[in-house]
Amino acid sequence: MTTLDNAPPTAAPVADGQAARDQVRAVYCAIAGEYDERIPGNGPADELFTDTEFAFLRDKVRPSDRVLDMGCGTGRFTVPLAATAAAVTGLDISPEMLEQNGRKLAERVLHAELHQGDMTALPFEDGSFDVVTSMLALMHLPREDREAVFAEAARVLKPGGRLLVEVKNSVFERLFRGDRFATVDVTDVDAGELIFTQTKAGQEYTAPWHSFSPDELAYLTARAGMSVVHLRGISPLSTWLADPILSDKNVRDTVQRLERTLSDVPPFSHLGYYLLAEAVKPVR
Repeated sequence: MTTLDNAPPTAAPVADGQAARDQVRAVYCAIAGEYDERIPGNGPADELFTDTEFAFLRDKVRPSDRVLDMGCGTGRFTVPLAATAAAVTGLDISPEMLEQNGRKLAERVLHAELHQGDMTALPFEDGSFDVVTSMLALMHLPREDREAVFAEAARVLKPGGRLLVEVKNSVFERLFRGDRFATVDVTDVDAGELIFTQTKAGQEYTAPWHSFSPDELAYLTARAGMSVVHLRGISPLSTWLADPILSDKNVRDTVQRLERTLSDVPPFSHLGYYLLAEAVKPVR
């Protein structure tokens, strides 16, 4: 397994938060140019998964909102947000990922303010945003940084503002420890790392990767002075079905209708492959 300059050989031994953040930055520096080719996966189950992600954001973000996209990467969500919200700011630890993000925005004649920075110390004033999103980025946080990041998100939100997050579900991992949609990027639950395989450089890279349970999301938002008002489990049914089954349009449509209902209802909402959560900062 190949390592990057100034990055430890694997994610598991990393104890220091700054060392873990340095490792994440180094990994995404190396794969920024090919990141969009690596996700999402192909197939009906992946399409249902992606549909759920984007529908969640589309339903929660208003045209008048000022939005911060934390861990924005190459703009998978920044770009559609820039097309719908009043103003969008993207923040990422990797300048190479931000470069890809900016290129895609320019190609679509869209605008977002892009900043390199750390989620543990956001470079924005209190109450700057109506919405803070973080989709698939919080799993890279060292566990000791989690409370600081949720506190920072709450700080930069206006009263009544919403935090929208997507994370992998540790409750699901207790039922199935494999990576359901893995193609080239694989999560190792026991080691607590994401492994980037089959890179164009011919090397494998690892980055820290830690999932969240619904209870952990509730705790972290409460510690930051917010409350979870909506929890959705992504793909509580389709995760367990093979793509050839979902290739049948009638089956796919039926599963999608059921998931639209069940994914918001406990216990199904707690059993999704990933979790989508909305937390609200109180109006004082």
